[in-house]
Amino acid sequence: MFLRTALLGASALVLNASLAQAEEARILETVEVSGLRAIELDTVTSSVSILTQDDLAVRLSPNPADQLRAVPGVAVSRSGSVGGLTQVRMRGAEANHTLVLFEGIEISDPVNGDTDFGLLTALPAGRIEVLRGAASSIHGSDAIGGVVSISAAREAGLNAFAEAGSFGTVRGALGLSGNLFGAAITGFTTDGVDTSGTGGGKDGSEALSGFVNGKFDLGADWSLSLVGLARKSESEFDSDTDYDGLLNDTDSRTEADQWLVGGALAGSFGPLDHVIRASFNQVDRDNFSGGTKTDDAKGQRTKLAWSPSFTSGAHTLTGLLDYEREEYDRRDVQYGGATNASETFETVGLGAEYRLAAGAFDFSASARFDDNDGRFDDATTWRLGAGYAFEQVGGRVRASIGTGVKNPTFTEMFGFFPGSFVGNPDLKPEESTSWEIGWEQTVGTFSYSATYFEADLTNEIYTAFNPDFTSTALNRATDSERSGIELAARWQALANLAFSGQATFFDSQDNNGVDEIRIPEATASLAVDWRVNPNGLRLGAALDYVGEQGDTDFGPFPARAVSLDAYTLASITAEYPLTDRIALTLRGENVFDETVTDVYGYNGPGAGVFVGLKLK
Repeated sequence: MFLRTALLGASALVLNASLAQAEEARILETVEVSGLRAIELDTVTSSVSILTQDDLAVRLSPNPADQLRAVPGVAVSRSGSVGGLTQVRMRGAEANHTLVLFEGIEISDPVNGDTDFGLLTALPAGRIEVLRGAASSIHGSDAIGGVVSISAAREAGLNAFAEAGSFGTVRGALGLSGNLFGAAITGFTTDGVDTSGTGGGKDGSEALSGFVNGKFDLGADWSLSLVGLARKSESEFDSDTDYDGLLNDTDSRTEADQWLVGGALAGSFGPLDHVIRASFNQVDRDNFSGGTKTDDAKGQRTKLAWSPSFTSGAHTLTGLLDYEREEYDRRDVQYGGATNASETFETVGLGAEYRLAAGAFDFSASARFDDNDGRFDDATTWRLGAGYAFEQVGGRVRASIGTGVKNPTFTEMFGFFPGSFVGNPDLKPEESTSWEIGWEQTVGTFSYSATYFEADLTNEIYTAFNPDFTSTALNRATDSERSGIELAARWQALANLAFSGQATFFDSQDNNGVDEIRIPEATASLAVDWRVNPNGLRLGAALDYVGEQGDTDFGPFPARAVSLDAYTLASITAEYPLTDRIALTLRGENVFDETVTDVYGYNGPGAGVFVGLKLK
């Protein structure tokens, strides 16, 4: 199986990876996720991939997590159907070690500190930037494994999309965008599959999102940008009610409502340019079992930030002062309020970043101090990076080293489920130190990159299980280690034909030298994008390989380790113009009908075919 992975990875490297990388060089001049200010992509000193709107069209997936399979260092775990719990792990780190932004606003659930990508189904994504490696010196807590930054699609004028197909799936989008204002509404619904695999009822999901944005010129080099997002989703799932390690066909579901608003005021005053940001994010979750509500939780996150910057020649110095407040409220119905909780976290962050762009040499340094108001230890994080371009050979070497921190979540500290989980308010923040070295090369229309990375995680938070089936969160006493190799390449074979791909080999172990669960030994992808002519038929195809990975069967005590089989997802897309503005689309998912299991005991969907119409 490992040989199959290596061969697929080699093919990906020879053909090319991440429509992210060559499109970056030719179309995208700046990247925002790597620092306090947008910078030119070829001056970035850490690993960054960009998925453009063209890249996203190759898979045309309704969920951003499936798009991330094209990015090196990323592993995706889905529990059952599309819309079910979906986690993203970067460079062998845990799912809640990935910071996720939408339009620059942290979109993760304030309750559990995690981003369930299943709830992001039908999010109007038009561009995705991915930063790999620790980045807490820029982004604060959560950015241990990396950062995923999603920007909304902004197609000029009126545009629409409708699609229907297998598993009772229907999705659609309607958008209108102008110079000053834009709005879009997107929706998705599916009957899903029986997650338990016992022949029981199907577990479906549905999601509806509304997005608005505006940008206003205030004069004197000042501008105001505003965004708003409202989302409603529902996801059905099965659970293990008899504690035998296997799912039972249950009538369980989660309903989630989310809305976020944010604004950025930017301009110059004196020798400095300033960015002032404010955002608010709220997530409400209601859980049901057998048609009866069992509990609900509300999480709120408020952020305020001021960032001044000064540039002189090749030197740029940027500062940051920000404030973050997270609030958590949980109420239970099932136990008459016995598990109710209300908690608040507050953090004040102070940081700075220095950048030097001196011809072929680039250097960056950043540091940040977070005052956590005594709830847990204050944190100081930093990052250093450098890159040098060898113009004679068309290559560039880059290296970076930095630290990351992840504060304990509300659920880990205060969660309580009678007979099951008890929170631990004495948890320490998780801390990570990571480094990487990489080479990027461009030869004509062919480009590739290779990166080696290592990371040590201290105070890893894990769930400890007891013989009576109760559990709690604890910090590991010793370090956990992660390392790997990331390969990416792209070949623009013809003006209308591009090949892309990536391969990543992971080694992620806990303090006992045991492989971390749900981290595949390898991932790889291979994609082709072909336009018959600029306004004609467009074809796309992708192979996404996920290697063997470990998981846990909690049925027996002690729980036993299990191995999940490797699989390859094959997808195809086609867009055929009927008129200048209307096109017919065809999409196939898992066309080889592979058995897909990312989490032990969860049954995933098989092959699916979807047909749609697009107004552009």
